[in-house]
Amino acid sequence: MAATSHLIAHPIVDPYGDHNSLAVLAGWQDQGMKLGICVASKIDDIDYVVEAERLGFTHAWFADSQMIWSDAYATAALAADRTSTIKIGTGVSVAATRPAPVTAASMATINQIAPGRTFCGIGTGNTAMRIMGHKPMTIAQFDQYLTELKPLLAGEEAMVEWRGKTSPVRHIMPDAGFVNFEDPIPMYVSGFGPNRWRLLANMATVSYSRFRQIPRWPRGCGAVSSEVRPKPVARSTECPSQPRH
Repeated sequence: MAATSHLIAHPIVDPYGDHNSLAVLAGWQDQGMKLGICVASKIDDIDYVVEAERLGFTHAWFADSQMIWSDAYATAALAADRTSTIKIGTGVSVAATRPAPVTAASMATINQIAPGRTFCGIGTGNTAMRIMGHKPMTIAQFDQYLTELKPLLAGEEAMVEWRGKTSPVRHIMPDAGFVNFEDPIPMYVSGFGPNRWRLLANMATVSYSRFRQIPRWPRGCGAVSSEVRPKPVARSTECPSQPRH
């Protein structure tokens, strides 16, 4: 049975401010305190992650906004290559800018560099979409995306809708050294607002939020509250929290 996990986030430095590209995040669960950092992906800021690992931080989140920062996946891959214990992932990747198979292959590639240290943070897109003149994904679109992404991150087949056609998709060379699906890739889904929380509960994914943005939990959202209870099929009970993106 999956353990009851709890989320607490305390950003110390705003990663989206004019002068800082680093935030310190705190989360705790039944197994104890976890500390992570979030970097506004900058290709020459890898030393932040190296130092964070030396100091005992557990997670490094790389923000994804393609027209503002360096590419999140390229930056995360460099950090994965230069570290050995800290967990590396997106914080969060933008679903609307990458088909689910592309996201899964990118994460599995980093997982090949850092086996068992890779996680996928995923969201609908805020700055990444709006800066191109578009709105983030709708809840229905995001639901479909998560349905496709979850099995793909496990190296399994998924029915993927793309360009008006739905087809079965899976990585055809998972054992040739290109990617790593053997070591699980946890999926952390950004959840803000009651509709997203209900979606996350139904998807059996682990969510995160920033508590100072939530004055109270609305009625009807008992399934996703400050105690997030993943179903047994959830890929992870770790809940390091991350600022909104």
